[in-house]
Amino acid sequence: MRRDFEGVAARAQMGVSERGDAANRFASIIAGHNFAGGRANLTLAYEYNEDQPLANDDRDYLRLDQRQYFVNLDNYDPTRAGSYQVGPVGNLRYPYGSNQGYITIGDQTFRGDGAIYTPGRFLQNDGYSIGGDDTPVAGYIGDILPATRRHAVNALAKFDASDAFKVSLEGKFVETTVRTFGGFSGNYPATIALDNPFIPATILNAARAAGLTSIDVSRNNFDLPRRGEEDRRRTWRGVVDISGRLTEHASYDVYYTYGRTEVRATKLNDRLADRFTNALDAVSLNGQIVCRSATARAAGCIPVNTFGGNTVNPASFGYYLSNPVSNATVDQHVVNASLTGDFGQFFTLPGGAIEFAVGGEYRRESSRFTPAQSLVDNLFYQYDEYIIPTPSSGKFDVKEAFGELNAPLLKDVPFANILSFGAAGRFSDYSTIGSTRAYSFNAIWAPIASISFRGSYGRSVRAPNIGELFQPVTGTSNFFNDPCYVANRSQGTSFRDANCRALIAASGGNQATFTAVNNPNATIFIPGTQSGNAGLRPEVARTWTAGVVLRPAFIPGLSISADWYDIRLTDAINTPDANTVATLCVDQPSLDNAFCQSITRQRGTGFINGFTVQPQNVAAFRTAGLEVNANYRFSIGAAGDVDLRFVGGYLDKLEQIATPGAAIENNVDQVFRPQWNFNVSPTWTIGALTLNYNLRWQDGVRRFGRIQTDGNASYVDPQYFRYKELWQHDVQAQIAAGERFDFYLGVNNIGDQKPDIGFSTNVPISPVGRYYYTGVRVRFGKR
Repeated sequence: MRRDFEGVAARAQMGVSERGDAANRFASIIAGHNFAGGRANLTLAYEYNEDQPLANDDRDYLRLDQRQYFVNLDNYDPTRAGSYQVGPVGNLRYPYGSNQGYITIGDQTFRGDGAIYTPGRFLQNDGYSIGGDDTPVAGYIGDILPATRRHAVNALAKFDASDAFKVSLEGKFVETTVRTFGGFSGNYPATIALDNPFIPATILNAARAAGLTSIDVSRNNFDLPRRGEEDRRRTWRGVVDISGRLTEHASYDVYYTYGRTEVRATKLNDRLADRFTNALDAVSLNGQIVCRSATARAAGCIPVNTFGGNTVNPASFGYYLSNPVSNATVDQHVVNASLTGDFGQFFTLPGGAIEFAVGGEYRRESSRFTPAQSLVDNLFYQYDEYIIPTPSSGKFDVKEAFGELNAPLLKDVPFANILSFGAAGRFSDYSTIGSTRAYSFNAIWAPIASISFRGSYGRSVRAPNIGELFQPVTGTSNFFNDPCYVANRSQGTSFRDANCRALIAASGGNQATFTAVNNPNATIFIPGTQSGNAGLRPEVARTWTAGVVLRPAFIPGLSISADWYDIRLTDAINTPDANTVATLCVDQPSLDNAFCQSITRQRGTGFINGFTVQPQNVAAFRTAGLEVNANYRFSIGAAGDVDLRFVGGYLDKLEQIATPGAAIENNVDQVFRPQWNFNVSPTWTIGALTLNYNLRWQDGVRRFGRIQTDGNASYVDPQYFRYKELWQHDVQAQIAAGERFDFYLGVNNIGDQKPDIGFSTNVPISPVGRYYYTGVRVRFGKR
């Protein structure tokens, strides 16, 4: 916030997609007043933002009847023209499970309503099926975008007693609530006694004929509320700052900051094991279907019918659904003192006085996690909360010393309108990782006023943050497409096949039959954990940049800059998802790596049965590219003023080496990493009217990795090799109604571009679609 704000300003905006969802509401107000002759100021600000959620099935093209996914195709023959290993299919399903129930008795399989189960066509080389009564993939996961609500309050007070003593106080409070719903719960399986009156006659007769006293019913519960989570994050921050001028050539600044973040994490719609079991155990009593347990009935138990697709009574939810609440806090204390100025009182260079900054900082951070007692006591049904969290805490502190110099060697002389050099250094001593050193050098040379060259070289260090180090162990789950399935072994590095064979042999599995169709857990979400990693090492980056800035005198208002960057990271901290961990494990030169330590395989079969997701240090990371910025402002007389802006980028390198000696992964031209991108934004102002157009473009990125496609022309039909290009067109019109009011309205994604087909729902663009918004700005008093 500005430290001398005077008056009142407010802004309000609302927007909604063309389909009437994903709405946004925003409002802010700021009020400030200067007093004591301008030496003091008090400013208060408040901001509110709310976003409605967007679910998968809110978009017709993401629903089951239209959605397409890329899978390993049946009957692939690389010697046959037109045969491709991977391609798009529709009506994709998870086999061996259904939202209507799946019951196997002898050699018969029934649907929950008693009809014979119609299985989908199981894909020979993948873990999915097509059609039938199997569970649909599309729509199984709920929200694409979460519901969010944010309140922010800022307060700033300052008083300048003199140039030598200035005091400012700053306070901030932010509360953000994020609520999202994921997949449905499931029974894998639920055991039902044969006297349960919900059992259809065909199933009951088959069970009795088989001599059974109970049956196992597997079911994805589409008629129970989706499971989800609501996280409320509250952050307090306070700053006391004292600064002032010591001499004409030196100033000081000392501040203390205290920050605290409290997180309340609420799991939504988990099933209590004892209560849901009671609700499943139904009997007939006096002509009515009730829960068997009299105690459960007295506590409000209403029986649950899982035989069919939409059979659960919503009145039963209140008895067995629970929302366990866990809490976490993070505290931070920072003390910083610095001295800035120049050596002008002692000497000057031809370009001016040497500027300096020196100082020190002490920072202490601590975290604490307290899980809900019901989670610790493992009170929930089957896979709703299958990982028992543990209370945890962590802390670290760091002491730092830093310094910076800027030497203006020459100025306003022939061939050196400006020539300056700078250097900076920082020494840090962490209680967790020990000491680190960082430094940088930079230079600017402008031979004439209209052109300047700039460059820098530096070494920087990023220590793992408190979350990466001490995030508590919590449960998660993941659907795996095992890289060691026979069909997948040729889709990785040259190391994958041998590594997979070694893993399967060590687990006692069968190499020849190691396929999705033979994996009984191929279509369920495998339980795992996610946590921090106290063994992380700091990232070390070496960066150099070189650039040029053009401001040609013969084209007033034009500025063009181009900068090349090259960044090399060692021990880069990365948190891969579970499937990526499994892939990285077998794509390395050796199985002795951190990724393999995070994947567990079942004895006797070798199929994945557990995993851990946590931050890891990869061996090396490098990126290089070009950034271009251009801005041209000019007047066209009575026709108004024009402001043209261009921002473009070229990604030359994006490489990762996961472990020492591993192959280089070239990630340029992959999802969210386009090789080429640009924004063009012309603005025209005439009188009170301002019109703006913005074009955001990026090239169509590869749909598949180079490991899969390089040297394999039959991997995928060429028409599917890349995602579509991004072409997002936005427009806005603004009218200034005097000096106090501005009204504006706009449309984002005016062409209503949609995401491309596949498992992703946001490539190359968000599924929100065409979006309309309008707003107003109001100002009173001085600005």
